Amino acid sequence: MGAEKLHVTVDHQQCQGVGYCERVAPEVFQLGDDALSHVIDTHPPESERDAVEEAATLCPSRAIRY
Repeated sequence: MGAEKLHVTVDHQQCQGVGYCERVAPEVFQLGDDALSHVIDTHPPESERDAVEEAATLCPSRAIRY
């Protein structure tokens, strides 16, 4: 039994647009014109797991779920 597949979301009600997520995982997150983080790959490959976990940890508003 393998690891559970990633499903990444950002809660825009919580997001403050700090941008740590984009810096840590640019293949997964991007700041939009609305200055909020947007998930550009909701099901990233397993190779992005560490970056997504780090982005979620660094997020000051805890807006990232995976």
